[in-house]
Amino acid sequence: MQNLPQEPIQAIEELIKVNTLLAQEHDLNRLLDRIVMAARSLTGAETGWIYLLDSTKRKLLPEVLQSDFPFPTLAQHEAVSLFIEDEPNNTDICSFCAFSGRLVNLPDIYQYSGFDFSGTYHYDKRVGYRTCSVLAVPLRDHQETTIGVLQLVNKREAGEGAIIPFPSELESLVVAFASQAAVAVKNVRLIEENRHLIAVLNHANKALDQENAALRERMKKTGFDSAIIGDSPAMRRLFSLIEKVVDSSVAVMVRGETGTGKELVSAAIHNKGVRRSGPFIAQNCAALPESLLESELFGYRRGAFSGAEQDKQGLIAAANGGTLFLDEVGDMPLLLQAKLLRVIEEGELRPLGGVESIPVDVRIVAATHKDLEAMLKSGLFREDLYYRLTVFPIEIPPLRERKEDLPLLAGHFLQRFSQRHGKPIKGFSPAALDLLLNHNFPGNIRELKNGIERAVLLTEQDGSILPEHLPASWGATEVPCDPFTLSASGEKGLKAAVAQFESHYIESKLAENGGNQTHTAREIGVSRRTLVEKISRYRIKR
Repeated sequence: MQNLPQEPIQAIEELIKVNTLLAQEHDLNRLLDRIVMAARSLTGAETGWIYLLDSTKRKLLPEVLQSDFPFPTLAQHEAVSLFIEDEPNNTDICSFCAFSGRLVNLPDIYQYSGFDFSGTYHYDKRVGYRTCSVLAVPLRDHQETTIGVLQLVNKREAGEGAIIPFPSELESLVVAFASQAAVAVKNVRLIEENRHLIAVLNHANKALDQENAALRERMKKTGFDSAIIGDSPAMRRLFSLIEKVVDSSVAVMVRGETGTGKELVSAAIHNKGVRRSGPFIAQNCAALPESLLESELFGYRRGAFSGAEQDKQGLIAAANGGTLFLDEVGDMPLLLQAKLLRVIEEGELRPLGGVESIPVDVRIVAATHKDLEAMLKSGLFREDLYYRLTVFPIEIPPLRERKEDLPLLAGHFLQRFSQRHGKPIKGFSPAALDLLLNHNFPGNIRELKNGIERAVLLTEQDGSILPEHLPASWGATEVPCDPFTLSASGEKGLKAAVAQFESHYIESKLAENGGNQTHTAREIGVSRRTLVEKISRYRIKR
């Protein structure tokens, strides 16, 4: 066992060498073994072991044990409880280190009564061993986060010399070493966690691609194109209704909340029906005042009003032989309701300023999100027109009632906007998909579409959509903080965990690249501008 280098320069060189070796190790078990080995080499300790914080943050678990003498195996070492009856356990040296973040250096545990060493006393008596000097140091990174404790026992003089206390001059070196060891452990754990998340993400995106492909095949079999996405029971019922009405010319009333896709359903009725070779004309009745809406729908003759310098064909006539889609028909004024009723009943219309009626053969598909039945009672909608338009009612389910379709819809919009903006995106992270599934989408398909387009613009090229890329109204993004850490700040949640990881990861990569931002940005896969912004945000010292 080596002794502590006598000269400060030698000590620093030894520390740098050890840190370099730790940075190159990416297997957690081997890394922990190297940490204990390096700590014993630096301090001349006979025995050393590492405790790491468990996922509940209530225990320290023994992970690695090394000793030059017979010592209890890891299986014989019990976990250290951090709490006794919900109070911090300050009777155990390791627990005290974890909470206080301070090194503890005891020359002789038999002459110190501040901690409970009864278990050690019992072991020494049973096997004839003598535990003397103990050095315990928290594994605490640059952000004051403790992830475990390193404990060293019995410093021995060179050769087979006597056991002596760990010198105080050694403490600053051990603290610096422990800090770098904590950084190395966190990095390896984060790398392992990232590998796991990448595997989960790839699996989720692969499943999403398979579901989309299967959906497209089912759409082909049912005769519907990719404009209407859905395979939930509610959508299957909708497709069944559309199939039953496409080959007739009866009026259809499409009901549904705002943003559910009423125009898409109306277009599908036209495109798959007997009138598909004719025109499909759409008009929103709420978009124009009464006078303009009348001239737009019915057309006018030259001289019908000031500015009417030539005849204009109306949308009803333009839709002859095809389908006229009247969106928000509940907003149509009563006068126009009467004229529309004549078109449906008589199959003819009279343009503004005209004296002769024009025969038309047009199918009416109307849509509204309003309560027409309540409007009937208040006299705002004609009863006779209501029954004419609702020969075949179709109700589009809101998105909250067809959550099974959300992954398919999300994948469809992701692909569309990735292509539109020329920005390849890998897919959705599992956490982002969870947000989608937990949100009720009061704005329905329109809200989902707009939110995903925004997320595509915010996501790094070739990256994955994360919860922070989605609108804040889609739900809280807080999740438990890194289960392997015990933070003095007490901050929790995904935002704090991501910030903590990013800050430390960028800081360590900058150090590895000698502060070169261009090389660091290339290595971590972001633009230099993004890196500079994060350095500023996290106040990382360059």
